[in-house]
Amino acid sequence: MKSSGTIYVGATFALLAAYFSYQWWFNPSRALKQQMGEVAAVLSVPAGESDVARIARLAQLGRHLADNVRVRAGDAEISSRDAILGAANAWKPPATGIDVRFVDTQVFIDSESEARAYMSVEVATPDPRGGQPAVDRQEAGVRLTKKDGRWQITNVELKGPPPLR
Repeated sequence: MKSSGTIYVGATFALLAAYFSYQWWFNPSRALKQQMGEVAAVLSVPAGESDVARIARLAQLGRHLADNVRVRAGDAEISSRDAILGAANAWKPPATGIDVRFVDTQVFIDSESEARAYMSVEVATPDPRGGQPAVDRQEAGVRLTKKDGRWQITNVELKGPPPLR
């Protein structure tokens, strides 16, 4: 015969396992943080990237953007997915590539179809002379909408003026 203490301990472990499973696999906040990480990876440009790889990378970026996405950086604003992808395609990154990271990401789920994320965007450019990479850091706010079961970025606002280069 099992004692009631053993049953309570077993039930507690089962509840903890269920809670951590939810947090790991099903938590929408965690899923959005992971998606923001995917966006940062797509924005990163490897050194010596070929034109075909560039097109494939930008196509991945398009999957994360809503049709009517709006990006504001200082006084500059771009107001459609096609315009953003066109600007990204026209931009020529340094031959050494760049590494984009979203750090200190905070996600707030406003409803089943609306969310906000706030983060620091770090862009690291390798120093061609072999020293430490130059890192530009800027704060950003992102609004997302869930459409057809997938979160899409609808608004991006970079806080402060974009770095001069």
